[in-house]
Amino acid sequence: MKALRIQSQQDHLVAELGKLARSEQDRILMAEAIAALDDRYGLSAKMAGEPGVEAILQQLAGRITSAFEPLSTVQGKRILDLACGSNTSKAPAFVYINTPFGESRIRIASTENYTAQFEPWFCRILLALGAQPVGVDLGDLEGEAFEHYRADLGQSGALDFLPSQSFDGIQDSRLFGSPEFTAQFPNAADRLKVAREIRRQERRLLKPNGILIHSDAEDLVR
Repeated sequence: MKALRIQSQQDHLVAELGKLARSEQDRILMAEAIAALDDRYGLSAKMAGEPGVEAILQQLAGRITSAFEPLSTVQGKRILDLACGSNTSKAPAFVYINTPFGESRIRIASTENYTAQFEPWFCRILLALGAQPVGVDLGDLEGEAFEHYRADLGQSGALDFLPSQSFDGIQDSRLFGSPEFTAQFPNAADRLKVAREIRRQERRLLKPNGILIHSDAEDLVR
């Protein structure tokens, strides 16, 4: 029974993401990517064991399919994910998820323990699709197959080591809601200062025709 439930989790996710695909080829590419994540990271078991993981995957995969059409054009693209999540990340009390299927508010039972929701799924999906993701986070990314760096994004100049105009796409979506970050910067004015620095860096790092896939920093500054 447990094996069937786990398999149904993967099947459901693939079916939902298939609704976002603009072609049969895109559906195949995304299904193959999800299968690869399941083989390498036990994605189906994590979805079955922790509510909210599937919604995270829907959100992140939805951003990729919205940014790249056809989906095969993501192959070879160098894409930066700021505050990408890690294998030691913890979650806030609530996570707001805005997927192509609607918004939801996911309650996290414990903010003291590891959560699969904050693993670096965006970079993992991109890698499975043939892109060249680069993840930056303060947490543990040791053993990940994609290029990654450890950096404190709350510090000015933390991304200066990355060359200007070196990325085809950039996203940030997890920094400002993380409990570690809000504990470090409890003052809203300080968080806004960090957001302005990240927005500046994003504009510096993007190629002239690059895509800002998603940016919480941009939204906060607005």
